[in-house]
Amino acid sequence: MVATFLVSHQLRWPRRHSTNWRTTLLMKDPENPEISLEVHEAATPLERAHGLLGTTEVGKGRGLLLRGRQVHTIGMSFTIDAVHLGADGRILRIRTLKPWRLGPMVLKARWVLELDGGSAERLGLRAGGYLVREP
Repeated sequence: MVATFLVSHQLRWPRRHSTNWRTTLLMKDPENPEISLEVHEAATPLERAHGLLGTTEVGKGRGLLLRGRQVHTIGMSFTIDAVHLGADGRILRIRTLKPWRLGPMVLKARWVLELDGGSAERLGLRAGGYLVREP
């Protein structure tokens, strides 16, 4: 069973607590109904440095996509799921991080998708699945 995600390339950083995220991530799984997530890619160094600081949650059905091998929750007040992705989009590792923690460094990872804590399990994400960008 392979989960496929589609991400649009028109990305813009939302204002703090904004509901106007412009990127849609769609999960396709033959055994489950289609699940839709809004995802923002932190594309600039400032966006990556800011991450989720100052927010109280990622939001149901939302995520933050960061280029890198490791994330942390230092300065955050909520739990996140860190989904580590390889260059080909394969899900390499999923870890739940409580506030004020340093996540594992996954050397083969190129991206990390941050979701609200418990979201990865609810969505049925698992190591070996794939996340693929929409052309």
